Amino acid sequence: MAAYIEQLLTDEIEALVEENFTGVDAEWWWERRVHGGVAICQELDPEKMVAEVANAFGRDVREVREAAVMTLGLEDFEPVVLTFDVAGDATVEEATGILTQRSRTAEGLAEKIYHRLAGEFRP
Repeated sequence: MAAYIEQLLTDEIEALVEENFTGVDAEWWWERRVHGGVAICQELDPEKMVAEVANAFGRDVREVREAAVMTLGLEDFEPVVLTFDVAGDATVEEATGILTQRSRTAEGLAEKIYHRLAGEFRP
């Protein structure tokens, strides 16, 4: 019989998340949702992202900052919170796969955003 996320106690959810949402080099946390699911929250600091992309491509930070404004539509560079939910009716096995997939890179939930900005500097 499959176990569902909504059936897990807090300690079990915490262990599931901490064992499977790994590899992310950013501040992140999880929250229980009313429907029994779990939300994974991750901070994205645009200033840090700009500095990392500038460093990776040997570009001036101002140039990358301008690209972030144009490419990503950033209006300010205050940190933001990115989230995704794992539904309460997901099995533990499904949740494990989802968490592992979303945390396979250091950028975590911001992976596509980083790649979009970095794409402006790739030959």
